[in-house]
Amino acid sequence: MNQSAPSQSPMFANQQQLNQAVALVNLQRRVKSGASNFYFIAGLSVVNSLISAFNGGLTFVIGLAITQLIDGIAIGIGKTAPDIATIATVVGLVLSVVISGIVAIFGYFAGKGHRWAFLTGMILYGLDALIMLAFGDWLAFAFHLFFLWGLFSGLQALNKLQKLAPAPAISDFPRDIGVS
Repeated sequence: MNQSAPSQSPMFANQQQLNQAVALVNLQRRVKSGASNFYFIAGLSVVNSLISAFNGGLTFVIGLAITQLIDGIAIGIGKTAPDIATIATVVGLVLSVVISGIVAIFGYFAGKGHRWAFLTGMILYGLDALIMLAFGDWLAFAFHLFFLWGLFSGLQALNKLQKLAPAPAISDFPRDIGVS
């Protein structure tokens, strides 16, 4: 009794289909990986703001410059008007969390395959990098460029994926809403 292993996967008619399926999966993985950069940026920005609110001494260079600027303004207000220091700190922390939440939302939609989320998020993060540059924080500016490259790589993968895959494969949003 001679059993030979099948030469092809039963799901795929030929090697070309299998290769295309593998390519699509790899592109989807790269899109998700690129989009996850938004989560790192948002998360570390919140951590930076919490450290600042509790008078810590260290910050992460990956975080947002705008939230660090808000944190600095809150600290400055607290030093010049000690009677409202707590209010200034809380308002600064809330603003930082809201801004970081918006960045996380870009990550969510970018991960779902929305180009606008990648593009808008990259533009805003690029502007944030310019704030780092204006303050002469070269290390943070370099990390901004590194994460911008990661976001750009995700966008490139999304563009390739949209050329190869049918639209429903990259988005969970129904396309037939309102169609009779």
